[in-house]
Amino acid sequence: MAITHVAHKAIRTHFQHRPLEYAVDATCGNGHDTVFLAGLTSKRVWGFDVQSAAIKATEAKLAAAGLEHVRLIHAGHETMRQYIDQPVDCIMFNLGYLPRSDKTITTDADSSLLALKQATELLNSGGLISLLCYPGHDAGAIETRAVQSWLNTLDPQHWQVTHHTAREPKPSSPILFVLYRLTNS
Repeated sequence: MAITHVAHKAIRTHFQHRPLEYAVDATCGNGHDTVFLAGLTSKRVWGFDVQSAAIKATEAKLAAAGLEHVRLIHAGHETMRQYIDQPVDCIMFNLGYLPRSDKTITTDADSSLLALKQATELLNSGGLISLLCYPGHDAGAIETRAVQSWLNTLDPQHWQVTHHTAREPKPSSPILFVLYRLTNS
């Protein structure tokens, strides 16, 4: 099973018996996660990306699926607090670069850590953050190490963190972290 499908399964399972009203796709990419979240949420999804190609691809996928309760924002994920002023239930991050695109345009450790801090502030008690890291390229390796260090600072009384890798992981294999907010801190 692809690691992105593991993220979707974790979210689907987590929200099986509780409402998923508000969600964020912090990195729209080709729109798969945005469409996934929009199919599960009852009220609103915000989607962020710095690349206009990603926003256009996501718009097309949403239109094809008939999903209209999504606000796409052509900005970095580190700006989410400028656009969202209410608690959310789920936030997805799929870090790295836009597949089949310019691989020199990547998320980076500094902006991702700022976005993660904001995500933890926005997330409802009982909410979930899905965080997919790609250490297989230089910027991704730096970002993954920074994310892992940041995860170690989370208070275990308020957060449960699980991680998932390929069945036979290599140093370059993607890593999925799933953060469950137990209580508000």
